[in-house]
Amino acid sequence: MTRLLTTTALAVSALTMGGCALIESNVSSTTLSIIEDGFTPPVLKMGDVEMGCTFSMVNAPLVGAARNFYGDPSLIETVMLSSAGVCSENQALNEEMRYLRASRDKRADEALDARIAQKRHLTTAAHRQYAAYTRMKNKLEQKYFFKYGTNCPAFKRDFDELVYLLGSVAGLQAMQNDIAAQQAVGVPTDTAPIVERAMNCLDNNKWWGTPQAARAVVWSIIPGGADGKDVKGTFDANMALGESKGVRLPHVMAAVAAQSSDDNARLREIIKRFSNVKGFTPNTDYRLVDAIAESQITNISDRMWTQNAGTRTPIAALGKFWDDKAGGDIDADSFLK
Repeated sequence: MTRLLTTTALAVSALTMGGCALIESNVSSTTLSIIEDGFTPPVLKMGDVEMGCTFSMVNAPLVGAARNFYGDPSLIETVMLSSAGVCSENQALNEEMRYLRASRDKRADEALDARIAQKRHLTTAAHRQYAAYTRMKNKLEQKYFFKYGTNCPAFKRDFDELVYLLGSVAGLQAMQNDIAAQQAVGVPTDTAPIVERAMNCLDNNKWWGTPQAARAVVWSIIPGGADGKDVKGTFDANMALGESKGVRLPHVMAAVAAQSSDDNARLREIIKRFSNVKGFTPNTDYRLVDAIAESQITNISDRMWTQNAGTRTPIAALGKFWDDKAGGDIDADSFLK
């Protein structure tokens, strides 16, 4: 009798615990669906990069806690971690500019301190971006039964495609930032060619030319990767596509490639093009993505200005440079006065 009661009690306990887990899982899944479908679209419509960064940094740990309730927040985490990585990159740039100014003034201690701080922020950025990449890769492989970088998933939702795109770009950023941070994170160097192959799975026209622009970045940074390929033509075509679609992310890809090859003339050309698109209208559904692109182009411009003039890009001067002639006889140094 005692054995029967014990067995019954254990069975009831197991059923109760299983029932609780099922309820928690359902509640967690419903909550994540609300965040993905209800909260994320309005955030993507914002044009405030700093607010988007803050939203992601504050809410990413909260969303991640869904795992304690049998949910899997990997997809929305990818979006948030990608955005949070941008925050860290911005902080790293501030320290890099402090380093450049200190170097100009021959303040060795200040320059060294700034360089150390820069690498710490780059390490944080690489951590966040690589986490975004791995969350995307693991979850979508599980959901769609495919091998990332080898074959393609049959996407059922635009949100999943967006996560695939953002997570892939985050993987490239993670690798570059980790290299700049002396490989403090250990992001695998084969990430870039894997992402390059994976980008063929997305509709390039639908996603503003970013997939093919991302492939061209990889061609540019891998030795021998550009052989037999029209890298410049690929960037130009996809920048035009991004301009027509209202999201200028391909311009960032082109600028990164020019920067990595020390092609300053091309870099200036891209920054000028970004800031002088006639009749440009940001995509209302993805305003934040275009705003992040603008922020990153501004960062690149700020770095160039600081190296050569000691300050960031002056107000309303994106696309202009310290040695330009502002009107014929007026030097662009007047921006600084």
